[in-house]
Amino acid sequence: MNELLAARSLTTLPVVTLGGEAVAQVKDTVFDAAAGRITGFTLSGRGLLSGPLKQSLPWPAVHALGPHAVMIRDALALQDTSVVVARREAQQGRVLHAKVLTDEGAEVGTVLDVIVEGGASGRVVGFRIAAGKALVQGSRRRRHRVYVPRGETLAVSGRALVIPADAIRYVADDLPAFAARVGAFRAGREGTAS
Repeated sequence: MNELLAARSLTTLPVVTLGGEAVAQVKDTVFDAAAGRITGFTLSGRGLLSGPLKQSLPWPAVHALGPHAVMIRDALALQDTSVVVARREAQQGRVLHAKVLTDEGAEVGTVLDVIVEGGASGRVVGFRIAAGKALVQGSRRRRHRVYVPRGETLAVSGRALVIPADAIRYVADDLPAFAARVGAFRAGREGTAS
């Protein structure tokens, strides 16, 4: 599995060609929530006073996503912003601040961030959530933030995100531990499918 990255950490990453030219920076990440993948990025110019660009970066044009840059073959990969943001799934992919429910009806928290796999997959592997008391017992004053895997079946309405109930057994407190938990979750799901 490639390195896991929080979607919020992608904001302001430079978009760099394989020739080394920085052509833009990431403004926002756009998701297809149903497919569990990044569909692309909206962009802003490089520099302190640069505003949004009229171009965006569709995911198929991404060569690789890493913790320090989004790599593309060349500047021709950039396309009109409507290619990324006008798609129907972009409108339905709003997950930040949505309630997280299990498919058994338990509310387990609220989405704080989306966790994606680096490299070339663009796959959403999980979420960072503010855990509810059904998930983490303890003081209400202490807000506990955890990572929970996405699962293969996902429903997002803009107000609620539904995850498989067995996903809560694979919760982790930090991103490095979460990478191992995602692998265990996937292995467990594949074992029950056969």
